Amino acid sequence: MDRQEVRKWIVDHAGERFARIGLHADEVTDDLDLLHTGVLDSLAFVDLFAALIDATGKDLDLESSLAKSGSTTLGGLVKLFT
Repeated sequence: MDRQEVRKWIVDHAGERFARIGLHADEVTDDLDLLHTGVLDSLAFVDLFAALIDATGKDLDLESSLAKSGSTTLGGLVKLFT
């Protein structure tokens, strides 16, 4: 998957959660922190991370990935998985 496909995949899978905080999918920016804004709780973030591993075929370690600055933002996740 390229950058655009990974981004779309994440937005599509979290779309309902964006709506809960009053955001439409086309309003979501790369600097949106999915954890700190409450879009995802920690369990939902781990589930999304695991699903991204399956979808992209990239085998990333969650703990070392989270140690990277900005890794919980939409753009940070896209960067990790592309």
